Amino acid sequence: MAIRTHQTSRVGFTLIELLVVISLIGVLVALLLPAVQSAREAARRGHCINNLKQIALATLNYENANKAFPMGIHRQLDPNSMIYWTSGSCLVPLMQFLEQVPVFNAVNFDVNMFNAPNTTISAIGIKTLWCPSDPTIQSLHTFPASDGAALDPVDLPVRFSSYSANAGTWFQGPRPEHMSTFQPRMANANGVIYNSGYPANVGPGYPCVGLNAITDGTSNTLMFSERAHGKLGPDDHRGWHWWTSGNYGDTMFCTFFPPNPPKGLDKYDDGWRTSLVCGSGPHVASASSYHPGGVNAAFCDGSVRFLKDTIDLWKNAPGPGMPSGVTRTSDTHVYVIAQGTRVGVYQALSTRSGGEVINDAAI
Repeated sequence: MAIRTHQTSRVGFTLIELLVVISLIGVLVALLLPAVQSAREAARRGHCINNLKQIALATLNYENANKAFPMGIHRQLDPNSMIYWTSGSCLVPLMQFLEQVPVFNAVNFDVNMFNAPNTTISAIGIKTLWCPSDPTIQSLHTFPASDGAALDPVDLPVRFSSYSANAGTWFQGPRPEHMSTFQPRMANANGVIYNSGYPANVGPGYPCVGLNAITDGTSNTLMFSERAHGKLGPDDHRGWHWWTSGNYGDTMFCTFFPPNPPKGLDKYDDGWRTSLVCGSGPHVASASSYHPGGVNAAFCDGSVRFLKDTIDLWKNAPGPGMPSGVTRTSDTHVYVIAQGTRVGVYQALSTRSGGEVINDAAI
C-alpha cells in the first residue's frame, strides 16, 4: 500500500531577506529626507520673500502718501525722567499699509512707545514680520516691572521682527547733547531709513528721505533685509529685534559687516563705544538668516532678491573691525572712506547716493 505524502510550499521571508528589505527602505528614507527638508526650506524661503515683498510695498505706499520714508529712530519725551528716549520703530507706522489698521489705531502716538499706554502694542505678534525659517522669532518675552524695561513701572511684553530697514553703510545716531557734531554726523547717514528727527524744541532734526533722494537707482538700493533672531546669543536674544523699538539693532541694520558675519568679529570695538551698536555686536547689527548661503533683501523698487554670502564686500580687519581705508574721526565721529578705497558691492547697495556703479551680475 502506497503512502501518499503532502508537501506544502512555504510562504514568507527569511530573516536575511527581511533585513535586506529593511535596509533598502532605510536607504530610500535617507535619500528622500534631504529632498523633503530642501523642499520645506524652499517653501519657507518663498514665504520669507513674500513677507519682504509686502513690507516693501507698504513702505512705498507710505512714501507715496508722505513723500518720505518713515523715521528709523523716533524720540519722544518720557514725562517721568524728562528725557527724550527712543520710541517707536519704522515698522509701527507701516501697520496701516500692512493690513494691520487695528494695531495702528491702537497706538497712542502722543506718548513714547514704552510708556504704559503703549506697552500692549509690543506684545502683539505680527506674522508678516516673522521669517518661518527662524525657530525663535514667534517667541514672547515679558520683562517684569522691576527690570525697568518700560518707561513706567509696568511689565513690558515684547515680540520680535525678522526684518529691519537699511540704515546705510554704518550707524549714526547723535542725540541732542551732541549738537556740536549733529550736522556732520547726520550728513554721514547714507541709508534710506535712519535716525532722522527730533522735536523742534530739542534739536534741528534731519529730514527723512524719499525716493527722489535715491540717485543711485531704486533697483540698486537696499530697503529692508532679514536678520536671524535665533542666532543671537543668550544675552542678546531677549534684548534685541523688538518690532516696536526704533533702536539701532532692533529694526535697522547696516552693511559695515558682511551678511551672516563670522564668529571672528564678535569682539569688534570701534574705539568710541564698546561696540558699533550701543553695546551690541556685529551679529545684532548685520543682515543674517537661516536660509543656506545668504539672506533675502528688499530693494527700493519693491523687488526682493537673494544676497549670497559670497557677495563682493570689503574686508573687516580682525580686532578693531575697521576695513582698510575706513576711519572714524575722533572729534565728530564721522566715518571717512579714503580716496581710492575699494568699496564692496554689498556696501554700495546700502547707500542711496554714493555714485557707485554696480553690475547686476555681482548681486
